[in-house]
Amino acid sequence: DCDYPTSVKSLPKIGGFLQPSMERILALSPTIVVGIGQPNSAAFSSLRKKGIQVLLFDSPQKIDDIYTIISHVGTAMGHQERAKQVVLSLRTQVREIERSKPKIAPSVLIVIWHPPLTVAAGNTFISDMVHKAGGINVIESGFTPYPKLQRETMLYKNPEIILVADPGAISAVHTDAMIKLTLAAKYGFIVSSIDPNLLLRPGPRFPMAMRQIQPILIAASPHE
Repeated sequence: DCDYPTSVKSLPKIGGFLQPSMERILALSPTIVVGIGQPNSAAFSSLRKKGIQVLLFDSPQKIDDIYTIISHVGTAMGHQERAKQVVLSLRTQVREIERSKPKIAPSVLIVIWHPPLTVAAGNTFISDMVHKAGGINVIESGFTPYPKLQRETMLYKNPEIILVADPGAISAVHTDAMIKLTLAAKYGFIVSSIDPNLLLRPGPRFPMAMRQIQPILIAASPHE
């Protein structure tokens, strides 16, 4: 699934993001494997038995989690100082974005997919980006990170902005009769222009997504 930078497209494939092939990984004779998964899973345990260092992380729920992953990876690769510089740069960029956020935060629904209507709750790094850019996620942290939402609940929340993360969901969102009843639809703030590679991938390019989000939040804020 990796396509940035373009040079990675020529690298060997080791299976899907969620189901990598342990056989293909072993065939490449790595000294360290970095990924997302459960540390005690049988598959990754088999790599450790072969003497391979395995560094696994949970899916980031906050921007701070991205900083932590970068720091740990930098240390493991022997580039701790470089990782510190990257994290410092990211923190500086986020602070600059936070200083420009709207005075009154508009409400936002972050649609990951539809149908079914799947959204990002408050305990996701995407929601944290929206929050720090100046918006309020209408789906709180009490849900699972990416819950399937009843459309009646969506209408009750009545977001001022609907941020569509996946281009494949755009048509279904725009033709949904209940979504058409929201404030976001009424005022023209169903937005699908954010680059999904920046919005959905918790890597060091995330401030670029925040810079694309913030003008939308400012435009939708009632007192801007």
